[in-house]
Amino acid sequence: MTRHFVLWIGVFFCMTTYGQYDISVKIDGLTCDDELLLANHFGDKKYLKDTSECINGTFHFKGEENLKSGVYLVILPRKDYFEILISDKEDQTKYVFSTDTTIKPAVTTTQGSLENKLFLEFNRLAMAESFKASKIKKELDSTENEDEQKKLSSELKSISSKVSEARRKIVMENPELFIGRLYHAIEEVKVIDVPEGMNEDDARMFQYVWLRDHYWDNVDMSEDGLVLSPVFHNKIKLYFDNYMPPVADTAIMLGDSLISRIESGGSQEQYKYAIHFLLGYFEDSKYMCFDKAVWHMTKNYYCAGKAFWSDSAYTAKLCDYSKKAERILCGKMAADMNMPDTSFKIRQSLYNIDKPVTVVIFWDIDCGTCKKEIPIISKLYDSMTNEHFEVYAVYTKGDWKNWKDRIAKEKYKFINVANAFGEDKCKTNYSIETVPQIFILDQDKNIRFKKVAADQVKETINFLLEEQGIIEPKKDKS
Repeated sequence: MTRHFVLWIGVFFCMTTYGQYDISVKIDGLTCDDELLLANHFGDKKYLKDTSECINGTFHFKGEENLKSGVYLVILPRKDYFEILISDKEDQTKYVFSTDTTIKPAVTTTQGSLENKLFLEFNRLAMAESFKASKIKKELDSTENEDEQKKLSSELKSISSKVSEARRKIVMENPELFIGRLYHAIEEVKVIDVPEGMNEDDARMFQYVWLRDHYWDNVDMSEDGLVLSPVFHNKIKLYFDNYMPPVADTAIMLGDSLISRIESGGSQEQYKYAIHFLLGYFEDSKYMCFDKAVWHMTKNYYCAGKAFWSDSAYTAKLCDYSKKAERILCGKMAADMNMPDTSFKIRQSLYNIDKPVTVVIFWDIDCGTCKKEIPIISKLYDSMTNEHFEVYAVYTKGDWKNWKDRIAKEKYKFINVANAFGEDKCKTNYSIETVPQIFILDQDKNIRFKKVAADQVKETINFLLEEQGIIEPKKDKS
């Protein structure tokens, strides 16, 4: 299919294999004054691999080493492209393609590659059926006749089944070819029937768990070439988008399970991609406490020496992050603090607070965000029945006079302390680099929430109080 895109220019280094490649491309409408580009898919991006040389009107991509298996793109001067398959099990000096500037499957031919013969035949069928489906959809959108709608919907379903069956046939007849493994990975697994007698909620959960556990059944985890295609990236992203709940421990379990499965399959490229992808995916997560999943990836893969492709500087950076993050992971016991209050005579220990919930705040009197957030906390403290929670506010700078004046002026009634004598390692223990930082601790001083906004504090306090049975859960008004 013809597409237009902005080419991502980059370099992708593959492992060395023996052999050569000489891919010939003849395009009616172009001359040797033009130039073609060869690029490869890598995840959700495209990378430049080679530029053509032209001999007697035929374009050639040449190299001294075999190209790795994958889905590649032949890019025309106007940046339209057509895709080809490259297999490291075929003689890549025999690849020949012929087309014109429309680069439609109907006018494209190939020689010297069974992979591309099958790929092109399927693309012709898919394009023709797509054209039929487009016409039917227009008819479906324009009719209000129910019988006609059923008929047209049935025809669309038939077209979809025909294309799927054609792809499935290639998989069944060519399991050892790259195209067979590629198309098999595209197929979704079919969920098994729900056991008899199961109620609706249990049935839904049964199917969810079954699909989660069998999601990867059609993916050959020995095939490196899947990474040099959009398929593996799309599969892994869809998996974690759909099957990962907003719980860091479950995300870690799913990630480790996938990586272990890939290790057993043997694909180093899938292994590398999965670890790299998951680190970024967890870093980008907006869910509370997901830095635990990031910490897990850095400590157990990068810092453990399993990310063999990572350069030393990057690995060192991640390991430094891991050490800092480990101190304040959700579920870990918060470090004690024992610092003087505004009198500089009385010390207040965090561990001496005997309340079901403790809110720990690190702040600064000159911090703009703090000026907005601390008054919210103060108002909450004054309005709630605080017999069940306490606020432990740590001033992080050294302007003692203005700190005490601010507390007196604003009437902050919660516990206010500062590292006035410099002996407490609170900023290190809590990895404080910016303020404000808010941590919510349970009865045992375990970190349950962190990086909480001031307007979320009441909700998190109530959640922990409900969890401990101290207050009744709010009834759903709906």
